[in-house]
Amino acid sequence: MRVATPAPRPRISDEPAARPQAVAPPGFFARLFARIPYFTLVMSCLLVMRFNAELARATDWVGPRAPGYFSLLAMGASSRTQVEGHGEWWRLFTQTALHGSLSHLAGNLLSLIVVGFLLEPMIGIGWFAAIYFTGGFAGAVLSTFLNPGDMLSVGASGAIMAMLAALFTLSFHAGAPRPVKMRRVAAFSLFPSLIPSVTHGGAVTDINAHLGGCLAGALIGFVMLVFWNEEDQHPPGRSIAAVIAGLWAAMTIWAFMASSVTYVHYARNGLSLIPPRELPTDSDTMKANSFALVTKYPRDPRAHLFRGLYFLDQNDVSDAEPYFRNAQRLGAGSPVMSAAYSNWTRALLAVSVRYQGRKDEAMAIAAPLCDDTDLDERSQKTLSIIKLCN
Repeated sequence: MRVATPAPRPRISDEPAARPQAVAPPGFFARLFARIPYFTLVMSCLLVMRFNAELARATDWVGPRAPGYFSLLAMGASSRTQVEGHGEWWRLFTQTALHGSLSHLAGNLLSLIVVGFLLEPMIGIGWFAAIYFTGGFAGAVLSTFLNPGDMLSVGASGAIMAMLAALFTLSFHAGAPRPVKMRRVAAFSLFPSLIPSVTHGGAVTDINAHLGGCLAGALIGFVMLVFWNEEDQHPPGRSIAAVIAGLWAAMTIWAFMASSVTYVHYARNGLSLIPPRELPTDSDTMKANSFALVTKYPRDPRAHLFRGLYFLDQNDVSDAEPYFRNAQRLGAGSPVMSAAYSNWTRALLAVSVRYQGRKDEAMAIAAPLCDDTDLDERSQKTLSIIKLCN
């Protein structure tokens, strides 16, 4: 026989129910340390250290604290000739850690620090570093294969453009702390960087590197927006992003180890060029130092140009001619022979030939300059002496 037993009644406690404990907001120092962009600061220090190493190892110069062509080539600058022609693909990693001058480095550091304080605390070190390295590589690839074959490219601007593009894209996330400021900073820096320009020192802004980094940063930022829930404080996949960033960093370290093998081969060519501290600043110094310079730096076309000027000043046109011809021959493809120097050399050669009675030959030499509508003033004045242009 089965007997039904009534269910026990719940016991009523005289004590009030426990209330959920309020979580204390983070303190001042906790908030402060959470806002520090550690990757940004460490990378800035590494870029400064790398630039100091450039200055210490440079063998040629284009100005004060500005390593020259052969020095940058030896330390890892990228060009299509080196990457595609010589198979030195490691340059796609090394070029983003090099800079052509102190002003170049300072400008990039300023942009990196500004975007770092705005974006890194929002997305975390892993994602920030992954975007930085991916953007740098994308900029290097686009720069290398779209620029002229022998044009060297250096700088972290591709990586920084990626950060700026990501900053703009991620400003549309619901959890963005200062969306308006993020967009203003990104727009103020991005759009001028995509306009072709030439620096005071003659370096050309690498638009292709900027564009490659910008596209990479915008793409990664868009993908992050798609998978980042609005109620989440940080984006998902931070551990995976950190692993990817670590792989990029490891490849960059390996690439610099590979560059050390070819350093001597490329750097030694810079020893044959006149350093800025010995370069004459006026015509009188050019003539006075011409013999010493052409003896010490026989492979520098500028030394032969200066020596030719000395003989021309002495009205010795027959001795001046071979030096101008040497300057023209050595200057073909030389990184130190600017267009102005090259045109002036041709004009001076035409003068020396004309005063030896070879008018037709002088006219043939001067013809390309006569057709140049953008000819510099110094070359124009030189050609006006012999009046070979109709």
